[in-house]
Amino acid sequence: MLFQELGKMKRSWIMTSIILIAFGVVMIMCPVKYMGLLIPAIGYALLVTATVMVLGFLASKKVLIDYVKLTGALFVGLLGLFVLVQRNDILPALSLLFGLGLVVEGIHDLINAFMYARRAGRAAWGLLALLSVVSIAMGLILLMSSWEDPVTLKRVIGGMMLFSSIVSIIRVILTWPFKGV
Repeated sequence: MLFQELGKMKRSWIMTSIILIAFGVVMIMCPVKYMGLLIPAIGYALLVTATVMVLGFLASKKVLIDYVKLTGALFVGLLGLFVLVQRNDILPALSLLFGLGLVVEGIHDLINAFMYARRAGRAAWGLLALLSVVSIAMGLILLMSSWEDPVTLKRVIGGMMLFSSIVSIIRVILTWPFKGV
């Protein structure tokens, strides 16, 4: 039973990364004339995700982690509403949010590389630490740079999303503790 749940978690993490890779490619390749459609699509996707998460909460056993997930779902829903309301100024806000996300994720991955992968004797902990530092640097670049051109900003966000998703897949594959699950 436990190994089945762990297998589901692994597949879920990898599928989420694959979806983000596809989204990153769309952000990079989307022409400027379709940007007006891409922004509302992001907003509606966030609202649908929030709805699915709330429905998952309603079907759950309502333990503490389910309330944490509900809080996350409400945050995702508010973010979706913000994207739909602020269509014109969303790329700078998305840059801020994604930059902060990259920095936080990079710090978390760096701590995990040193605390768990290195202590567990994983040979790839150095690679994981290096990829974490690169993620932190990319997040800081996104936070500190003022991108005047929305097309360039969109491509930079897409490229960084693509890189972050690939790093996430590499991390799951290199640190997964169970073979065959």
